[in-house]
Amino acid sequence: MGRILGPELVETTQAMDASLHQRLPRPTMQVRPDIAYGTDARQRLDVHLPNQPAAGGAATVIFFHGGGFIGGEKNIGAGYMHGNIASYFAQHGIIGINATYRLAPAALWPAGAEDVGAALAWARAHVAEFGGDPDKVFLMGQSAGAAHVATYAFRKQLHPAAGPGLAGAILMSGPYAVETGKLSPNVAAYFGTDASRHPCMQVLGNIERADFPVHVGVAEFDPPQFERSALELMLALFRHTGRAPRFRQYLGHNHVSPAYSFGTDDLTVAPDILDFVRGGAHA
Repeated sequence: MGRILGPELVETTQAMDASLHQRLPRPTMQVRPDIAYGTDARQRLDVHLPNQPAAGGAATVIFFHGGGFIGGEKNIGAGYMHGNIASYFAQHGIIGINATYRLAPAALWPAGAEDVGAALAWARAHVAEFGGDPDKVFLMGQSAGAAHVATYAFRKQLHPAAGPGLAGAILMSGPYAVETGKLSPNVAAYFGTDASRHPCMQVLGNIERADFPVHVGVAEFDPPQFERSALELMLALFRHTGRAPRFRQYLGHNHVSPAYSFGTDDLTVAPDILDFVRGGAHA
């Protein structure tokens, strides 16, 4: 399909991965859908519960979808994606939460990151009711969702007084800088058109805290700007912490396919992220 990110690539990849999900039986588990974590209609999440939570308090992973800051839903592709990610973790004894958030242009920067923080606060307050440990909540985002997770995770101004409250961050193919030059309409809708403000809004150059495990991933066939953004984030985190985060290139994948692959017989992405969560939960 190449590296050109557009509707044709997204739709074709969704259809391809939906066919993989359709070949396999859907996992059986309890799902508590459309729980409100805020007052806006889009501040909703689904909780996927493991049949056998881990002893001593299960870890939790909250996933935030992509959509270019202006689109996206927590359940797409006839319901096979993005709930497949929460279901995958639930199958492995981890509480999976599949969340959506407010969109531009109605919600401007840093609304997406604020929603990440609000969903995390909800999880920390409630996962014990489902057998979870409030101190083992991981944030995971893809594309724009990764930008929102990174913005929340690394910026102290968005944290409560007690600190960020996350056990780790999983960042998949995120845009961590606002590209200079002509802005795409969706980026302008979220960050605004005043270029002088963008350096203070983007993730790169504004990392203030990163004392938790971080996984940075990028697809082999991502557009070049996502590859560059991931590598620059790696270097920025190394400079800030003195150690490199875990980095993975998702071989054979394009911008959207890594998220869709969870729960299929494509094992190139999900097992490694599961290993990251398990390692962080036991640190």
